[in-house]
Amino acid sequence: MSEQDHDRVERELSLLIRQARTLMVTSASTVHAGLELSAYATLRLLDTEGPLRASTIGERFALDKSTVSRQLSRLIDWGLVERTPDPSDGRAHLVAITPTGHARLTGVSQQRKGEIRRLLEQWDEKDVAEFGRLLELFNQSNS
Repeated sequence: MSEQDHDRVERELSLLIRQARTLMVTSASTVHAGLELSAYATLRLLDTEGPLRASTIGERFALDKSTVSRQLSRLIDWGLVERTPDPSDGRAHLVAITPTGHARLTGVSQQRKGEIRRLLEQWDEKDVAEFGRLLELFNQSNS
């Protein structure tokens, strides 16, 4: 691959990351005004993986205990998550998304998917499929 091709990939990937970040910030504020991006990521993690310990959330996102605690307190106050006793360890607690939190995430996800469909509606179906395949390939090479 030429240097010019590498530069183009880096430039376009940087633009894609900026656009994705903007979309995530908008999504977070749609779930709840003032919701920080990392707290939004926590909410999404709980929605996909189920109840987790706060320490596990901190490890997943490389956040310190005080940051996770502050974020969880806000999410609890807003009714988006709840703490429940850990059945495997009575001294510990799990954090789980509430039905309200799940419903808000689902609504935001539907809006986000609609926006992506709108952006791609003029594309040929084969190009959309190829774009998805290439993004998947790129993401798999990074894990």
